[in-house]
Amino acid sequence: MGRSPSHGRTMGVIIMREILSRIGLPALLEQTAEECSELAQACLKYARLLRQENPTPKTEQECVCALMEEIADVKLCESQLDTAGIYDYSFVLDTMADKLIRWQRRLKEQKRNECTDDT
Repeated sequence: MGRSPSHGRTMGVIIMREILSRIGLPALLEQTAEECSELAQACLKYARLLRQENPTPKTEQECVCALMEEIADVKLCESQLDTAGIYDYSFVLDTMADKLIRWQRRLKEQKRNECTDDT
């Protein structure tokens, strides 16, 4: 008989607490920074492939796989920060919503400026 999804989540929390107690918050913060840096590199490599201005030997599939792996690493660190109690999910969601609206506004402003530049 299979295990329930809640069993897997409970085991995940236990494992994350064990890891956090072993490495401590400073090491978790360092790990998070490292993983974010690796995600940035994977994004840059994929953008380089898509633009084809500066060749890379990687295939698109390799770039996408590397990107997904780094996203998983960053999300794991995000979960660990939650386990450490320094991650406020509501604050993050609110901040994301604000930034999404600001991003949209900037794109609209850019489009408006392009239209006025053409006239």
